Amino acid sequence: MIKNYLTSVWRYIQKNRAFTTINVLGVVIGMTAFMLIAQYIYHELSYDKFWKNENQVFRVNLDRYDKGELSTRWAAGCNGIGPDLKANFPEVKYYVRMHESNALLSHGDIFFKEAGVYYTSQDFFKVFGYPLIEGEDSTALKGLNKIVVSRSFAKKYFGNESPMGKTMRNNGEIEYIVSGVFEDLPENSHMKVNALLSFATYAKLVGRKSEADLNQWQWDGFLTYILLNENADAKKLEAKLPAYVTKREGEELKKFNSGMIFHLMPVGDIHLDSDFIGEFKPNGSRDTVYFLSVVAALIIIIAWINYINLSTAKSVERAREVGVRKVMGGFRNQLIQQFLVESLLLNTIAVIVAIGASLLLLGWFSQLTDRPLDYSLLQLKLFWVFVVLLIIGGTLLSGLYPAFVLSAFKPVEVLKGRFKNSGKGVFFRKGMVVTQFIASITLIVGTYTVYTQINFMRNQKLGVSIDQTVIMQSPNIVDSTYSHKYEVFKQRLSQHAEVSAVCASTSIPGGSPEWNAGGIRRLSQREDEQKQYRVIMMDHDFVSSYGLDVVTGRAFSGNNPNENKTVLLNESAVKLMGFSKPEDALDDQIYFWGDTFRIVGVLKNYRQESLKKNFEPLIFRYDKSPQGFYSIKFNTSNVKESLAKFEAQWKELFPGNPFNYFFLDEHYNKQYKADQQFGKVFGIFSGLAIFIACLGLFGLSSLTVIQRTKEIGVRKVLGASVANILALVSRDYVILMGIAILLATPLTWWVMNNWLSGFANRITIAWWIFALPSLLVIVIALLTVSIHTLKAAMTNPVDSLRYE
Repeated sequence: MIKNYLTSVWRYIQKNRAFTTINVLGVVIGMTAFMLIAQYIYHELSYDKFWKNENQVFRVNLDRYDKGELSTRWAAGCNGIGPDLKANFPEVKYYVRMHESNALLSHGDIFFKEAGVYYTSQDFFKVFGYPLIEGEDSTALKGLNKIVVSRSFAKKYFGNESPMGKTMRNNGEIEYIVSGVFEDLPENSHMKVNALLSFATYAKLVGRKSEADLNQWQWDGFLTYILLNENADAKKLEAKLPAYVTKREGEELKKFNSGMIFHLMPVGDIHLDSDFIGEFKPNGSRDTVYFLSVVAALIIIIAWINYINLSTAKSVERAREVGVRKVMGGFRNQLIQQFLVESLLLNTIAVIVAIGASLLLLGWFSQLTDRPLDYSLLQLKLFWVFVVLLIIGGTLLSGLYPAFVLSAFKPVEVLKGRFKNSGKGVFFRKGMVVTQFIASITLIVGTYTVYTQINFMRNQKLGVSIDQTVIMQSPNIVDSTYSHKYEVFKQRLSQHAEVSAVCASTSIPGGSPEWNAGGIRRLSQREDEQKQYRVIMMDHDFVSSYGLDVVTGRAFSGNNPNENKTVLLNESAVKLMGFSKPEDALDDQIYFWGDTFRIVGVLKNYRQESLKKNFEPLIFRYDKSPQGFYSIKFNTSNVKESLAKFEAQWKELFPGNPFNYFFLDEHYNKQYKADQQFGKVFGIFSGLAIFIACLGLFGLSSLTVIQRTKEIGVRKVLGASVANILALVSRDYVILMGIAILLATPLTWWVMNNWLSGFANRITIAWWIFALPSLLVIVIALLTVSIHTLKAAMTNPVDSLRYE
């Protein structure tokens, strides 16, 4: 019996190659898109699952409040919380705290400016359960001047030799002994760690006798992780923390009208749920995962609906086949089995082709999403179980309805030529078309909204000039002559004809200022009125170099000997300090960490960070030669030659420091990279959804034209024009599109309004955001319908009346 079914299916495919190709193509495209998105989602959900103690490790996040309002959210919070939790809560087994080092590591003549180097307390490997390749996890970070490096770092500095016991220098000063080697952390880790320095060394560097002297609660910037005992409940522990905060810091917090709330975040949730100050690197987004999950589901559903529509469209041509089979003794259940076998075979072929296509496209998709996607999904047994379920589910969903429709034809009516589909069948198919286009319109409008929002952010005036600017990180290895050398470097670069400005600062546009300072107030205010601000140190050329507007007062001057006792504010800082207008701030004084500064100017708000965030309250302090970044404005007509000049001056004045640089506009636009990638992925798969939906519409219009062939011939004989016939047939589809638009509009508005709520500066969802994509969908749909309609309308009416 099965052999007979397969033979019938093969003959049918051979006879209808074009139709079968179109039918399978829709399912293949849908399944390929589904598998690619599934690979991306699997990768995003796999972050930090490799830690041995993943289920018991939590990061201690900190929210700080001023006057009852949330002021900052820290991934890297206060210094002392880890030791205090370990000492006061039996649920906590171990803790680890980490602080980033601005590192320039060297061994002999080999030196590199390195990212991912952290001062780390001794129980790192116990907390995470991450094994060392060489060394002992209990002693590797214990004591002074210890360094543990990754396998790739060991190879980079020591070649094929074991690094154990050898020495490395950090910033040309402190010598560290290599006490351990760990395997490189996988890409799917929220951490970016290449080397760990013992925390006791950091304590010594900042003038403390021991690590215990670092247990302050008003010193932020330290990542803290805790390992809970097996039976400990993280939520119950977190619920105890407010009372402990009140007990330990209540009086101090009350004095300044401030607050602290700690949150325990599971390490496995960090990548998708955390975007706070002090993250290791930019994280992903759970919303993006959810959005793409919905897109994947919609595409596969649209593909299966397309299969149903094409199959039922073809059912008219297969009606006589069914009639003959029934007359010859075929039972309905046998016919259902035959059509299900056909659906099973086509879905199996589609899945196999889709797996091959997704493997071929994985490299491209990996670049598009900026994720190191690989073939790991294929190695999971669960994936192959899912593939089998996909085939079975696809067979049932896409084959069951056509099978029952085809097998239900009455042989007498079929053989007499009366085999039009029932009103219920037509209604069902039209309902599926509406469902397809609701999904398609939702995706297209969503893509258009994402594109419009990103375009809106990128085209707004920043209030700061970021073009033709190269950035260099200031040298790590310096001596007492650094300030003089910087002035010489600045002067020499300024002598080049192409250079228009040179300045130095602790922060540059395109990122949050690293200095977040609390306890700042006007001298005339009470202690409980102090607030938090972001602080940037700059030289006197920063304002002019970046084209910042001075609202009132003046910018910094390099000729004033007391300039280091002055500050500038931006408009947001003026407002936060309680001044009614910028002019009122001039010559007022502020209290800043035990010192007094005079306000000499107010700068217009500019976009230090992307438009996803509001203007931060910024305080600018003067330094003749601040360390952090050098900004060089120059004519980029001959970049290579100019950079060679800059490098020559750098090597002469700052030997032993690598010459690293990047361009500011590229750095600034990285803030929008994740949203741009999301928009591209959303757009590509939305286009695929429209294409698949049009294949279904192609099939439905084919069915309609076949059934109305005689009617079209009669109308032509009676004088109907091609345009009249086109309008007649298209009218039903315009109605279907109208219904889809009406149903999709409120759904899309709700979804995209929630997405836009994550932007401080956002577009308004206007009517045209729905109108333009909807009009596009209607035009595409009508063009698809017109293919069959025009062909029938232009056929000789004599041939139409002879039909059947």
